[in-house]
Amino acid sequence: MKYWFFTVAFLLATASTLFAQTPWASRRDSLLSALARSKEDTAKVLTMVRLGDLYLVDHPDSSDYYAKAFGALSEKLNFPLGKAYSLSMQAFVLSDHNRKYDAIAMDLEAIEILKKTGRKKALANLYNNTAMIYYAQNDIPESLDLYLKAEAMYEQLNDSSSLAFMSGNLATIYLDLREYKPAYLYSLKDLLLCRSLHQTQGIGAGLINLASSLVNLQRFDTALVVCNDALVFSKKYEGVEANTGALSLINTAYIGMGKFDLLRINSNGLIAAARKVGDSESVCNGLSGLVTYYLHEKNYPMAERYSKECIRVAKGDSLALTLRDAYIAAARIEITKGNIEGFDLYDGQRDSIDESIRSDKILRNAQELEAKYSLSKKQAEIDSLNKEKKIQLLVLRQRNTINWVLAGVVLVAVLIGFLYNRSYRQQKQLLAAQAVLQGQVEERTRLAKDLHDGLGSILSSAKYSFNHMKQNLVISPENAAAFEKSMDMLDKSIAELRRVAHNMMPETLMKFGLDTALKDFCSSVDQSGAVKLTYQSFGLEGSTIPDVTSAAVYRIIQELVNNILKHADAKSALVQLIRKDGTLSITVEDDGKGFDRKVLETGGGIGYTSLQNRVTYLKGTIDLQTSPGKGTAVHIVLPIQNA
Repeated sequence: MKYWFFTVAFLLATASTLFAQTPWASRRDSLLSALARSKEDTAKVLTMVRLGDLYLVDHPDSSDYYAKAFGALSEKLNFPLGKAYSLSMQAFVLSDHNRKYDAIAMDLEAIEILKKTGRKKALANLYNNTAMIYYAQNDIPESLDLYLKAEAMYEQLNDSSSLAFMSGNLATIYLDLREYKPAYLYSLKDLLLCRSLHQTQGIGAGLINLASSLVNLQRFDTALVVCNDALVFSKKYEGVEANTGALSLINTAYIGMGKFDLLRINSNGLIAAARKVGDSESVCNGLSGLVTYYLHEKNYPMAERYSKECIRVAKGDSLALTLRDAYIAAARIEITKGNIEGFDLYDGQRDSIDESIRSDKILRNAQELEAKYSLSKKQAEIDSLNKEKKIQLLVLRQRNTINWVLAGVVLVAVLIGFLYNRSYRQQKQLLAAQAVLQGQVEERTRLAKDLHDGLGSILSSAKYSFNHMKQNLVISPENAAAFEKSMDMLDKSIAELRRVAHNMMPETLMKFGLDTALKDFCSSVDQSGAVKLTYQSFGLEGSTIPDVTSAAVYRIIQELVNNILKHADAKSALVQLIRKDGTLSITVEDDGKGFDRKVLETGGGIGYTSLQNRVTYLKGTIDLQTSPGKGTAVHIVLPIQNA
């Protein structure tokens, strides 16, 4: 559940107190009368600011008119505060009309002006508003950066009320990033501030954020207590008979705790409450809970019944992600029943949704890039106007510079001739190495696919055939034991085949790309308990990376993580990928025992030479920071292009 603290940065403190209890029409008439008597000064600007604010919610076109009017007057009077208020108000209107990047451009300009005015509260509010627009555009890093700046300023101002809402916003951001510990801490901060201020607004959402954090941290008992608090709060203060968000989290907690009888009861309650308020997604959550319950009870007809009902509801309300999960559950039922055709059917429908989601992301990314280009173009126009004032000075400097440049051209030409010959030889070596790497990736991919899809399918089919034969044959106890031993050997063969195929080329890397493959790999390491491994990625959604590069990056990270497991004695580690401006930045850190960098000079250590060779093939750079007792951090930057 999300809630947002949206402020209007151009609101004046005097405006809110002067008109706090006055009806809207009276406020409008009073301001219009004052405007008619105003001179062309800053007082008139502030009167129009109040008028624009008054019209903002229900009459945005009128608000936009006054924003432009007092912006022009502020320009004439050289009144920076008025300029900032004008830009911020216009940005509010543009955002409401879904012109997000135009709104961001104006807000960023207003921020630069407000920084020079000393109006900290207005600046903090504007940081918050701009962060919200970035979040709506799925630009999480920029959004998080501005939220943290706003939080720091509210801390300086001791503005507890704004800090409460800001903590809620930050908790939601960290939940989306799947960083559950900071989400938990900000949820607690939000609730403590709200309760200390005796304000109920934000507590309901804060309880849900806290419960969600606890569930994902697998602190199920505490999560159940918080969910029950959320149910009581919703009924008492929000007039909601049953909070579907809390009931959905209770379902997740019961599954994690293995309390399937309670899961069935809660799922039925969730379905009834969700249908009462028309919440189709929560209806599907309840139906999924019943599917899990009946699968646990091995009551496959009932599991199938609720699975089909979940698919019907998700289809009816076009809930793509929910429908995808419903197809996965249906496929699971079919494979449990031994129905390969049914499994293939549902798995194919799930795959179709994944393809549709990827296509939507590509389209959305293209639209965002177009909007960002428009924003950059506008900023370039502003920069161009500012530079015109400096042209004369630049011309004089350029004349002197040209003389020095001509003198240096001769020297550069000599150096280029020398470097070209050396670069040509290195380029040939690099191309040869890349060809070898390409061939290795293609051969690994082919062999892994042949093993998994060919031999793997044959062995799986043989297993199901033997299981079916066993049900229709009468055999002696001695032969039954031999049969079971053979089945166990067949299971081990299938598992070993899958392990070999996965090591050659992970299936998720071939099917879903680098980001998904690394999430699965890091999740499996984290769940093993060997080390607390966190995976983060930014800018990889909807993007494609060449197969050779993807395979090489996967192997690099796999090797670094294996080094941590073997040598570091670490309690926690981080794998982070950021794709931005044509580069892929890779960071792998741990809090282990570290080592002396001198071992690298003797060719020993942790396979650093092999790692450096892979990075060199990809034309990248690598930086390793470590010392005994200080952990290890490896940072790699690769030039990257779309496949």
